[in-house]
Amino acid sequence: MLTKLEAHGFKNLLNFSVSFGPFNCIAGLNGVGKSNIFDAIKFLSLLSDKSIMEAALAVRDSESSDPLDVFWTSSDFRAERLSLAAEMIVPLDLADDFGRRARATSTFLRYEVELARGPQDEASSSLGIYLAREALTYINKGEAANKLHFPLSAALFRDQVVVNKRKGAGYISTQVVDDGITEIHLHQDGGSGGQPQKIPAHRIPKTVVANTNSAVWPTVLAARREMQSWRFLSLEPSAMRRSNKMHEESSVGADGGKLAATLYKLQRRDQNVCSRIASRLSEIVPTSDVRVDVDQVRQLLTVEVKERSGAFLPARALSDGTLRFLALCIMAEDPDFKGLLCFEEPENGIHPAKMSAMLGLLKELAVDANQPAGEENPMRQIFIATHSPVLVKLETPDDLIYADIVKVRGPDGKPASTIRCKSLQDSWRNVPNDACVDRGSIIAYLTLPPNAQIELELED
Repeated sequence: MLTKLEAHGFKNLLNFSVSFGPFNCIAGLNGVGKSNIFDAIKFLSLLSDKSIMEAALAVRDSESSDPLDVFWTSSDFRAERLSLAAEMIVPLDLADDFGRRARATSTFLRYEVELARGPQDEASSSLGIYLAREALTYINKGEAANKLHFPLSAALFRDQVVVNKRKGAGYISTQVVDDGITEIHLHQDGGSGGQPQKIPAHRIPKTVVANTNSAVWPTVLAARREMQSWRFLSLEPSAMRRSNKMHEESSVGADGGKLAATLYKLQRRDQNVCSRIASRLSEIVPTSDVRVDVDQVRQLLTVEVKERSGAFLPARALSDGTLRFLALCIMAEDPDFKGLLCFEEPENGIHPAKMSAMLGLLKELAVDANQPAGEENPMRQIFIATHSPVLVKLETPDDLIYADIVKVRGPDGKPASTIRCKSLQDSWRNVPNDACVDRGSIIAYLTLPPNAQIELELED
């Protein structure tokens, strides 16, 4: 679970900070930079797995983009450094890349990473992005009470998910040695004593977290596993309509693919799962049943939905909105789905009158912080970004974040536009002396421009 994000010099984010809970709805006008918040989360996730250059190229899934675009830019000026920080609750028990089981010594961690450009390398036609600083420290139980502000049960939830047996130094630190070389130090997990593993930072292609795949460093590996679990849902109708092989990987993909394979897996575990999904799906479309058609000859699985007439329609005949809702219904039933999920504009394809059903489903996906986390209450966190006034009206103050543009001094010393996240007055997110916003203002921002009118002309 990502509980706090900080960013400076990443795209248009300057001195940016925001706290998160189990469910988070980020609202704002088009073009303010809501997607850059998601991109910062995605970049951290990519840095935990890929090389720095690959992560910079993959932030927006474009192999043709300039990797230097991750740095704050204004006209002909580009910042030389960017920094990101994440406070997160990580899994206690995990397995390394070799299948060995391990247990973290701390589960509430703060990860910091700083990247820098090498102008001299760029001048020689080399894309010089290098690791300037990396740190991983623990947050003990006493500090957790002051950092986790979202509504929760201290006894049932916080004391269960926050574990710390570490004292002294953190797990990763950065030092500049006498010859000016920056070293990343990987400290022993079992205790703060002993010599750390020292890694020169400038030429390392990946972060230290991304290079950690062994149970020898269980807490660093737990941080990596947490960031690797962050998913970014971009539901593609073609993927959701596709039939699956009977032995295909059975987890819903980021594009919404593998619906049939996942439902087939869930049905073998629980014969009532299709009835529950059909009941939830009936909240937006008239339907009475959902099933998986099994073609034994071609070894294919196809999701089918029973419509009002009694006929079963295959996924390829369903509307985009129905498919998006169905995909989320299947994910909600899957205990194997854990971690963080980012979903932009969930209102697409959903009639405004049915928006409450979509919002209720998304909130059901998130972990209930008033109950123990476990198989019946998976450790899931949901982020959505919207500019729908209907969705904003339905939101509760605790879950709503409003992204607004403000003016600050940029890295070049000139006025620059950046994002600030504002909350409603009666939200847990509202920090004293921080700017807050009222619901009426948000709705006004997200509705039609002043003096605009929409008229429907009907003939007599």
